[in-house]
Amino acid sequence: MTRAPTSDPISRLSWAERRAWRATDRRLHREHDGDQLAELVGLAVAGGGVTGISTPNSDGADLGATPVELIIDGRRVRAARVHRRTLAELGEAMSSIAAVPLTAVGRYGTYWVLTFRLATEQLVVLAEQLTLLPEWGGPGGREPVPSARGPRTGLAV
Repeated sequence: MTRAPTSDPISRLSWAERRAWRATDRRLHREHDGDQLAELVGLAVAGGGVTGISTPNSDGADLGATPVELIIDGRRVRAARVHRRTLAELGEAMSSIAAVPLTAVGRYGTYWVLTFRLATEQLVVLAEQLTLLPEWGGPGGREPVPSARGPRTGLAV
């Protein structure tokens, strides 16, 4: 069975429909970014800190920047195109203290700005893209994670 090549569904829209589609897309991106910003600001206000850093194996495509996954106050945050030298400084700070505190979050044009408090100075991390990932082991929603201190109720054996 052969299939006809799929075409871009947007190409079939009229000029006014494409304009409305792009406006809706921009609005949804703004709302999503605003939701993520509010969540990250909440982590900063609560005094959350970075307790883990994970970087993928690099293929050498971009020697100056890399994607990274941070664990901030138990939340996984994926950042795209973070400067490697900045990541090295953050990793070095994590080797001396358990959690590097997140003090501020904001936007600078298209960049996300995460500010961390080190022992002697502030460390500013710029990322092109930032994504809050689902809770550990969750189905993608914001279900509460069982506390490690108390008994784990509701878990199937």
